Amino acid sequence: MTGPFSSGFDSVPGQRAEFGELARQSGRMLNELSFAQIAGAENLFTKAMRALASGEADRAEQLIQRAAHMAYDAREAGSPGVRAATLLVYSLISDQFEACEVDDMSWLDVAIDVHPNLDPTGRAQVASVVHGFVLQGEFFDVSAVEKRRIHQTFGDAPLEPELGDGPNSTLEQRHDIIRSLVMAALALRDAYAAIADERGTRA
Repeated sequence: MTGPFSSGFDSVPGQRAEFGELARQSGRMLNELSFAQIAGAENLFTKAMRALASGEADRAEQLIQRAAHMAYDAREAGSPGVRAATLLVYSLISDQFEACEVDDMSWLDVAIDVHPNLDPTGRAQVASVVHGFVLQGEFFDVSAVEKRRIHQTFGDAPLEPELGDGPNSTLEQRHDIIRSLVMAALALRDAYAAIADERGTRA
């Protein structure tokens, strides 16, 4: 709708077009900042996992602590460090899922084997990721056998588990969550690598 008083205004009544553009630019800047923080945290976790593999536990704790210092982001409803750590676990499992042939369930074998050895936070995230493939069936081709095994092991795990990250979470709480997820990622990575090595030896 146009009229003598609408020219130069955005679709929101009373809001000039330039203000709408400023809002869009602000949103883009916030998104870029969020992505940059997550990317930074992911880099810290890569170094932390390398340190843990080398027996440098103190170094790993320092790196995890740096990620934990990233404060809760109300706009994204999560702390960058925690969000990056959940993505780390997700990527490890989903990459294996995508790489496996239809009749190869090693991606799931590892997740099932590793799951009971994790702490509650790690178990919750692994269960969420794996059961998420069933919940999002339009995106993931999970076989009937895989679905049955997933339900037997992980039940009806929610797509977004409650890990304890929130606007009132403390630095210590974020650190503990992140550490649990990094340890889960390390266990998954090592288990998947062991399978790859075994197959390479057989080839």
